[in-house]
Order: sequence, then C-alpha cells, then structure tokens
Amino acid sequence: MLVFGVDVPLIEIVLVFAVIIFLLLVEAVVVIALLVKEINNTKKLSSLVVQLSETLIRLKEDFKR
Repeated sequence: MLVFGVDVPLIEIVLVFAVIIFLLLVEAVVVIALLVKEINNTKKLSSLVVQLSETLIRLKEDFKR
C-alpha cells in the first residue's frame, strides 16, 4: 500500500491505527474520570451553599424576633 509515495505493508498501517485508537481511548477515560470528579465536587459545593442559605435565613428570622 502506498502512503505518501512510500510502499508500507498493510499490517504496519493497521498497527499504527490501533496504537492511535488505544491512546485516544485512554485519553477519553482520563477525561471522563476528571469530569466525574468535578461533578462530585460541584454537587458537594451546591449542597453546602444550600445549607449556608438555609442557615442565613434562619439567622435572619431569629434576628427579627
């Protein structure tokens, strides 16, 4: 098979594509793992913000009395 004017055996092309696909899959797994970690951090932060707002509302109501 000719690649850029050079005769390259087909099995080498398949192996190169397999290595590239493997690297892309590893990168995708790493990115997904990082996204899941960030989603968990965001959930924790949002629950803390909700708790803070509830506490502030309670303090405001207690202060009015």
